[in-house]
Amino acid sequence: MHANARWSLRSWLLDCVSLRAAAALLVCAWTSPSAGQLSGTLSAVSDYRYRGFTLSDRMPAAQAGVAYDNPRGWYAGAFGSTVRLKPPRGSSSYVQSIVYAGYAARLSPGFSVEAGGDYSAFAGASDLDYGEVFVGASTADLNARIYYSPRYFGGPSGGLYGEIGALQPLVERVRLDLHVGFLRYRYESAYVVLPAWESTQHAIDGRVGLRIELDPFELAIAWVGVSNHTAGYLISGSRSPNTAVATLSLAF
Repeated sequence: MHANARWSLRSWLLDCVSLRAAAALLVCAWTSPSAGQLSGTLSAVSDYRYRGFTLSDRMPAAQAGVAYDNPRGWYAGAFGSTVRLKPPRGSSSYVQSIVYAGYAARLSPGFSVEAGGDYSAFAGASDLDYGEVFVGASTADLNARIYYSPRYFGGPSGGLYGEIGALQPLVERVRLDLHVGFLRYRYESAYVVLPAWESTQHAIDGRVGLRIELDPFELAIAWVGVSNHTAGYLISGSRSPNTAVATLSLAF
């Protein structure tokens, strides 16, 4: 079998496994006999930053999400956002959809661990689709996760992403939002041929901002930075300079 054909078959199998795992977790969450909580959000962002990189070509984006939490620890949800990718894909608008599910266990008051998976799909750019598994831990104000994908954004090898975030109340209705993440992945494009050492990318992203409750809305204003402005270029088609990002959300 030709090498490209073998890789295509392997990629298809990995996608199927990821989708089946996410679907199984969603079914478990929704069919649990215990009562659960269903919630949703509608948001508008000035720049859709995903792990530090713009997926909206530094333009505004519309987003929506739904989440289900089960008292037994299962949770599941879905998220969608408009995205805009520049050359070599062409300056076109797409939609990114993410489904996720997992299980969280409380080990002691105020401390829990979790494990799960997610799958990200791009309407109109299916070669970027990918699945991940993750593990994490959290307290009342601090959370951390590590993600692994066997073919990050459709690349030929795995991607690893770790993050730590914190929400700290400042005054009534205002919280300090802190986040830092580290990404390592390798990506090759059919449009651009790079040496192996150049296609392996590393980047640290950070966010510092405020979340302000404006019942029924929430306004978030943050400064988002990334150590390597071009690390996501083969994915997003756009550089991602440090910038301020504003988000207005409605929860229901």
